Amino acid sequence: MKKQTAAAVTNAINDKSEEARKDALFELRSLKKDLAQLEKELSSKKCVIEDPAFDLVHSAFEIFRHTQVMAENRKLTAQIDESLEKASFKDYLDAKGARVLKKPEGWHWISPQGEMHYLGESNDTQAAAEKLESLITKRKKPVAKKAAKPAAKKAEPKKDAASKAEPKKEDNKAAEKN
Repeated sequence: MKKQTAAAVTNAINDKSEEARKDALFELRSLKKDLAQLEKELSSKKCVIEDPAFDLVHSAFEIFRHTQVMAENRKLTAQIDESLEKASFKDYLDAKGARVLKKPEGWHWISPQGEMHYLGESNDTQAAAEKLESLITKRKKPVAKKAAKPAAKKAEPKKDAASKAEPKKEDNKAAEKN
């Protein structure tokens, strides 16, 4: 459920960022038009300026504001992803039975054999989860299963004997002809 909530929040943030990007582009185009207008007015000999300074400053401020929103949203999405990742490490540790203890302090896991293992500091869930995973994978060694291949190997020598016998018969026929 945490992932669904985080995905919904992230999608809403991304929508707001896209909206801010479109608004910033609109303001940028408006600023270009205002700058072109100002350039025309300043380059003419009449030099009549109709107060475009406010439009220029306002457009520049709006561009700044929208790009600032986009940057903050990027940081927020990164923080959400990081928090979600930390939560998944904590969920993994909880699912495998690891606990945060006060004395001895930190993440600990008690194996099915009753051995207590120190996994890491209480605030470093990622390292603790990685250590627990390595401990669990060390313990689980796959048992080699005997397959039906030995019976197939027994059948192969019989074929080889028959194939060896055939060339001998051919050799005998060749010798008889000579």
